[in-house]
Amino acid sequence: MRITSKTLLSLSLLAMLLPSAFSTAASRGINLEPVAKAPVPAFVTGRYRALVVGNDEYRDPEKRWPSLQTAVAGARAIAEILKNRYGFDDVQLLENATRREMLIALDELGRDVLPNDNVLVYYAGHGFLDSDTGKGYWVPVDAVGTDQTTFLRNSSIRDELNTIAARGRHTLLIADSCFSGSLLRSGTRALPPQGDSARYYQKVAQKKSVQIMAAGGVEYVDDNYRSTGHSPFTHFLLNELKFSDKPLLTVSELSQNVEKAVANNVSQIPETGVLQGAGDELGEFIFINVEISGIPADRIKVKVKVVPEKSSSSTMKQAVATKTSPAADSEPAAPLMPATTPELLPMPTL
Repeated sequence: MRITSKTLLSLSLLAMLLPSAFSTAASRGINLEPVAKAPVPAFVTGRYRALVVGNDEYRDPEKRWPSLQTAVAGARAIAEILKNRYGFDDVQLLENATRREMLIALDELGRDVLPNDNVLVYYAGHGFLDSDTGKGYWVPVDAVGTDQTTFLRNSSIRDELNTIAARGRHTLLIADSCFSGSLLRSGTRALPPQGDSARYYQKVAQKKSVQIMAAGGVEYVDDNYRSTGHSPFTHFLLNELKFSDKPLLTVSELSQNVEKAVANNVSQIPETGVLQGAGDELGEFIFINVEISGIPADRIKVKVKVVPEKSSSSTMKQAVATKTSPAADSEPAAPLMPATTPELLPMPTL
């Protein structure tokens, strides 16, 4: 056989390529052996959607609502972990949102939801509770003093969540604000049995759920926990979502650990319950850890829409011009919010 210079060049190239193609764990090469992954649970259906709102920069001319330090950072972190670790394929992030922007986003979300969808709404910012009437509110960045017509009433939030729940399968509201517990009715879910957890997950996945996780009941909550850049509630919520090694994680499991961690470290007690009258059937919102569950990467296609702080942007102008805002609340003003933070919570509050 005649060996030409061309043959020698081909053999040399092959010799150079072979070691890298068959690298082992002991080398710095790449092991091409496939990694086994658990199959996607057949009973988990529908899209995962989220609306995430964080309000820091309050513009109150009466200076009753001081700016916060961590609400926007918390919202960004929540949006990031939902899309990257839990495969949410429709995430909308609003930063420093006005009352109108929040209502438009909730309304649009309610219109987009399809049967079997799993919908999460997260809010971080100021909250307010009228001690005379017992009515609770979220406080947008354009709130004016204690004029409650510039707040977002719990009743309006309930109406939007009712619409979402009626159209989808599982709905979860996570509220990190003062007095956030005023939205919920207490309720519990049983933890999955140790022996047959797969059957439990399949059972609760088929039943409708309308669950709420609140940073506190009718109390003030901290803004910045030990300089972590997050409130205590969001800090421990992110920890549980980040370090969970479970392919499937129910809200009951998540909330139990978050409640314990928060209560053990600060003077606030998170609460978990259901939205009264929204059709809850003792189902469960289930987080799917896509890093463990084996969902193909090409199924994680997330669109993140960030609404800028100022509503003067061309995008927001167009949205406002083409959409009619929900009716404004018309309740009369009520007693003022306490001007100072209680002594037992020296840090800024939400």
